[in-house]
Amino acid sequence: MKNIFWFLIPVAIIGLAFLFRSPYAAYSIYAFLLLVGVANVSSLLWLSGLECSRSISRDVLRQGEETEVDVTIENTRGWPIPWIFVEDFHPRDFPRVGDNSRLAVLMPGQSIHLNYRLTCPRRGYHRIGPLMMETGDLFGLQKRFKTGQQQDYISVLPNIAYIETFTLSARRPQGPVRIASRIYEDPSRLAGIREYQPGDPLNRIHWKASARTGDLYTKTYEPATVIGGTLLLDLHANSYAPEGAEERMELAITVTASIAYLLQASGEQVGMLTNAFDAAEVAKYEADSQGALSRQELEDSVESDGISDAIWPLVVPTAKSSIQARTIAENLARVVPGEGLDVERLLFTQFHGLPRDAAILPVVPQVTPRFALLLAEMKASGFAVSVFLIKDPKGYDEAAGLLAPHNIHVFHIEHERHLHELSPARIGQ
Repeated sequence: MKNIFWFLIPVAIIGLAFLFRSPYAAYSIYAFLLLVGVANVSSLLWLSGLECSRSISRDVLRQGEETEVDVTIENTRGWPIPWIFVEDFHPRDFPRVGDNSRLAVLMPGQSIHLNYRLTCPRRGYHRIGPLMMETGDLFGLQKRFKTGQQQDYISVLPNIAYIETFTLSARRPQGPVRIASRIYEDPSRLAGIREYQPGDPLNRIHWKASARTGDLYTKTYEPATVIGGTLLLDLHANSYAPEGAEERMELAITVTASIAYLLQASGEQVGMLTNAFDAAEVAKYEADSQGALSRQELEDSVESDGISDAIWPLVVPTAKSSIQARTIAENLARVVPGEGLDVERLLFTQFHGLPRDAAILPVVPQVTPRFALLLAEMKASGFAVSVFLIKDPKGYDEAAGLLAPHNIHVFHIEHERHLHELSPARIGQ
């Protein structure tokens, strides 16, 4: 639209020149229009012949680690580009070694390279790119900007606190947890016998004991064991008070990742359920090449990714695997606060899919009466439950008061170092 004014104004002046019969003014405008047209066409042609690519040495990193970025821009057309300025966008707070921008002359078939290293200081799913290319005509009348199509993303994993004492076991330093409810029994673990009761299945009758005594006796088994747990991470934006919300969310993510690694190291199953958004679902992996007439216009067009309105939870199914904790950590690297399901509805909607032989381990910023009642119902139905409350000194007493009558223990985590001080005495019960 801006180019139209370059032509409308001279056309109006030409009209005035004819009106006042001024041939010299009309000739000057003709020459100016020709100059503007040549400038416009040449700048378009120069940008149309550019191809760019980017490679990243590592796309999954821990906080503080480095990744190397290499960018190549090639002139594939048969005409030279008198000047071109290129700049590769990256998160502004990532320390950089090397140049991510360059001014050059690009002859036909030639290419230029950018090579730099980024240090990744914080958890998240971060975009590298797009590449911005700027060129213009020889007369300085026209500048054009264009972005490359390729955008890459790197995942920076959350901090992991390696917990030496923490386990789901109530009586042993490591190993499975025995639940108090006898709803589920392990037929491989004989506990004893009792007198037959109407309704007992025939395959449970202890025939030898019955033959010796003359009365029917039934086998009894020990309760099934709980191995590992399903981590329930609440990252609903409204669950966190505005003061210190980001710090508490990051601590909640660290707690979740740390427990996942510990359960895997203990040889137990682990899974995760969260109401956070997955940034990978929001990000635009392959963006269309964009053109603009000003740098500000171009920067505004690539400033942020789209916003997802999805409410479906992010789930890592509970399983026993050597890569399960890594999978959870990689998912946690991408999570951003959600505004869909709150933690009560999250647990309620996913209740039937949770494995009964795994404890439920909510990692939450608060415990409401409604949520406490839901956890009590889960406990009564046979689940082992332990709650990790994130940095809420005032809410801790209230949470403990709500859950203590149901024999659900609450661990108050105010700092990452508190993970090393956890007592396993009541976890998983």
